Amino acid sequence: MRRFLALARTATLESLAEPLSAVVFLSALLMVHLAPVFHYHRFGDAARLPRECGLSALLVFGLVFATSAAVRTIGREISSGTASVALALSVPRALFHCAKTVGVFAAFLLFALAAACAAFLSARTSTIGAQMALMGADIRIWGPGLACGAGSTIVAFASAAAANRLLRWRFCVSACFLMALAQPAAVMMASGLGAFGAEGSFVDEAVRLFPAFAVLAAACLVFVALAAALATRLDSAHVTALLSGAVLLSFLSEHVARTCPSVGWAIRAVLPVLSDFWMADRIACCGAVSGGEIARLICSASLLVALWLGIGSLLLSRRELP
Repeated sequence: MRRFLALARTATLESLAEPLSAVVFLSALLMVHLAPVFHYHRFGDAARLPRECGLSALLVFGLVFATSAAVRTIGREISSGTASVALALSVPRALFHCAKTVGVFAAFLLFALAAACAAFLSARTSTIGAQMALMGADIRIWGPGLACGAGSTIVAFASAAAANRLLRWRFCVSACFLMALAQPAAVMMASGLGAFGAEGSFVDEAVRLFPAFAVLAAACLVFVALAAALATRLDSAHVTALLSGAVLLSFLSEHVARTCPSVGWAIRAVLPVLSDFWMADRIACCGAVSGGEIARLICSASLLVALWLGIGSLLLSRRELP
């Protein structure tokens, strides 16, 4: 277990240490916080755009961040010979592959938590702005909430630069960690301002939004495990192409199942059906998802993750390493 944790920790730091990671964190979080600024048509639910923007950021930016990290962490170590050194020290190949993939999972879940907190604050900012507009105020969003969200993200990024300059901290790693920690801190700062909304609406929004993010994050982990499995045999270009096709197939699987049930069931056996995991429409306009369905979807995604971890371990065990 000590070797597993050491490899996982190294993979997590490697995933966050790339410049792309810091850029993805900053771009995704700022996009979620600034989305309400450009929201002119509400259609009855002021928080819908921030929620969907947060879920989209998790799916698009999260997959770009995590799958590229999986390819770098596993594929690059195999091609460079670093994996051979680790495996020569009596580390089983299955343990090496699973530990590296779990390390990427941890980095992705850090991003998912940050995106969920950012979307929650952005949704509350839009809701409060809509309530104030109904009372005659000439605003669309609640200014303090926007300032807490976007401001804390920028301050965290600048703090990472200062820590790199003064304390020699690794910039990308510290930037990702600080920006992720800044999101729950921004939620607490906004709630402490005394105008964050009624306690009931605050809790209702959290109960609806965070499970939706958990379900989508579970589906994304399947694709990360798939990318890690493909990276044991293929280069980054081929992994990217196959993974893009898998995501597209996952989107279309429900339509395929209606036209050709046998092919649809074959897809469901190895990939999540993203239409089932996308909860944006279900939680709009005060909707909610039952706990039983959330548990079922997370369990099904966990089984698919285990499947691809096993396939990746098998592919690595049968590969000749340089």
